[in-house]
Amino acid sequence: MNLITNKDLFDLVKSLSKSEKRFLKLNAAATNQQKVLIQFFDELEKEKEYNEELFIKPHKSKHGLFQAQSQLSESLYDLILQCLRGFYAESSASFTIKDEITDILNLFDKAQYKQCRKVLNKLKQEAYKYERFHFILEIISLEKMLIAVENQFGIVHTTIERLITEEKALIQKAKNLGDYTILFSKINMMTRQSSKAKNKTDVIALDDLLNSPLLKDEGLAQSKRAQVIYHDCRSALFAKKQENEKRRKECEALIRIMDKHPELMEEMPKRYLSAINNLIAISYENRHFKACHEYIKLLRDKAELKAFNTTDLQLKIFTSTYNAELITYTDSGKYENALQAINNIEEGLARFKGKINKEEVLIFYYNIALLHAYAGEYSKALDYINLILSQGDKLLRQDLQCFARIINIGLHYELGRLKPLRYIISSVKEYYKTQPSLFKTEMLILSYFEKLAAEGVTAKQDEIAFFKSFYKDLKEVMKDKHEQSVKLYFDIETYTESKLTGKSINTLLNEKYEKAWVN
Repeated sequence: MNLITNKDLFDLVKSLSKSEKRFLKLNAAATNQQKVLIQFFDELEKEKEYNEELFIKPHKSKHGLFQAQSQLSESLYDLILQCLRGFYAESSASFTIKDEITDILNLFDKAQYKQCRKVLNKLKQEAYKYERFHFILEIISLEKMLIAVENQFGIVHTTIERLITEEKALIQKAKNLGDYTILFSKINMMTRQSSKAKNKTDVIALDDLLNSPLLKDEGLAQSKRAQVIYHDCRSALFAKKQENEKRRKECEALIRIMDKHPELMEEMPKRYLSAINNLIAISYENRHFKACHEYIKLLRDKAELKAFNTTDLQLKIFTSTYNAELITYTDSGKYENALQAINNIEEGLARFKGKINKEEVLIFYYNIALLHAYAGEYSKALDYINLILSQGDKLLRQDLQCFARIINIGLHYELGRLKPLRYIISSVKEYYKTQPSLFKTEMLILSYFEKLAAEGVTAKQDEIAFFKSFYKDLKEVMKDKHEQSVKLYFDIETYTESKLTGKSINTLLNEKYEKAWVN
């Protein structure tokens, strides 16, 4: 299997849906595949965990031993890929266009020029519908060949000059789409590192992008696909600036375009999911939890549509909706509801084992840590924070990794572990030196807990005095609108109120956000 290992084959088998497995077996029977292949497939499919022994024992066919175990594995791997191509061929515009380009070539070789023209015209129209510019250029190359023959018969459908003009326009549209795709990749990398602007410098960088030629005017997007990416880019930048009304408008514009052109849903389903995810996030950030859950239901309903029926998209729907569900319950002090969400998350993590990326797992860990911290279950919260701090990729969601370190300080304080606190604070200060930008609130928390560790506050009266002073300074810092984003990472105000009033964090959150479930 060249670079494909036995584990790769096992993972591919386990990734198949029921429909894909059924198609595989029907296809194997119809094409008279060796039964030993399906027997081997069944053995791998029923195993819950990878076991090298499955690839060692010999498998017999009706003609005796199969040539070699490696050949059996390679044949099964190739058969699965072949069947997946067949399974998705009819639902993919790319597969259909590729096949029909081959049909045109075959008709041309058979001198069936009239049929060739009919198929070409239909295919060209279809390729334009899906904005498959590279395929249209290939079709035009075939059309030039066909024109040369048609001219000999005195048939004129178009001219070489017109095709050259058409080619130039297509190349420009393809370049325009490529420019938007590259710009989105740049913006996506920015948001993966940190989802919110922390200061004026961050905002200036975002404004520079929003005022760049490609993002200043939708009219510069030369295709529907480019328009979709245009709105996706702008919604991501407004999300980082926390301008949620502008962000909402971009998402709604994107959804309108894709609803009006259903073929875009098939071609760019991730963009559609991104828009709904943004609407979920906007509702959450605006503390409209009821609306947030309505969007969660809408997104989960989309999972039933054919366009979203892939493991990758099902996985994205699972991670985004359950993280949103968990954090809305956590932030409003609904502990029991959050625990039920965690049960569903654990089932999903088992179902998608090995397929969920590090970023999504990190977000799950962070939100679960918050749940336990707000519930006063500090040891459990610390377990999840440690999972985040052991993350090897320091560039991945730097914002969450920063706040995980802040929460780590608070958890050690709450657990009475004052001795290691000085060392932890010192290491956090070193870590912060590597960060491109920070919230003022982060530095305020760090400075106060550094004092707390140095003074060794233990008496309740002294603790209250300490947090009164902190709360006063916190209120002042929070007057900066950028600092309000801190609440989305950790509700430091409610934590401080809990220290001053003696009420639990969950009780205070429940009181604060009771109305968030009725709007």
